[in-house]
Amino acid sequence: MLHNKKFRSIIIPAVLFIITAMFAGATKLIKDPTAHHIVKWVVEKNSTLRVEGKSNINSFTCNINEYAAKDTIVCIDELSTPIRLSGNLQMDVLSFNCHSSMITKDLRKTLKAEEYPKLNIRFLSLQSMPSPLSKTESIDGSLEVELAGVVKRFEVSYSFTTIGAGYIKLNGGHRFCFSDFKLIPPKKMAGLIKIKDEFDVNFQLILRTI
Repeated sequence: MLHNKKFRSIIIPAVLFIITAMFAGATKLIKDPTAHHIVKWVVEKNSTLRVEGKSNINSFTCNINEYAAKDTIVCIDELSTPIRLSGNLQMDVLSFNCHSSMITKDLRKTLKAEEYPKLNIRFLSLQSMPSPLSKTESIDGSLEVELAGVVKRFEVSYSFTTIGAGYIKLNGGHRFCFSDFKLIPPKKMAGLIKIKDEFDVNFQLILRTI
């Protein structure tokens, strides 16, 4: 009898301790607010950016057809919305090709390329995490654009498309105004040709998962 009592006095507390520890661990796993999932993408060089604008007589398109830098975009899912993004694209303003030497020169001058040679796009957030099982999906998000020394925040609708194992095509765009960045649209021939204040910026990023 004494042996049984001694056995119970050792085993029962030990079992209770194990059960309590297991329950506490499970609760922490479920409720831990710091749990998160991180996805990282490298921006491939065949990523592009396009600017489309209009004057009172015609329209024009300017392109950057290659992204030379090896920047990384990080998507952090912290079990809440919006999903946090970090990553910065730097586009060389002098790399814009408007398919017309006059328009290219005027755009670079308008964007103050000599003083501010970079167009910066900073990714801030997404409303949801892109699904690796979805072929194409649209997700709203936010970003900052720094142009000619002025920083503005915008809401953008993105399109994510799976294009191969570990590769995603990210399309995004927004309509901006030169006046958003305290810029004055160029004029030619004593003001007879006037570039409209609004212009569209569209980018296509090829992202490789790392």
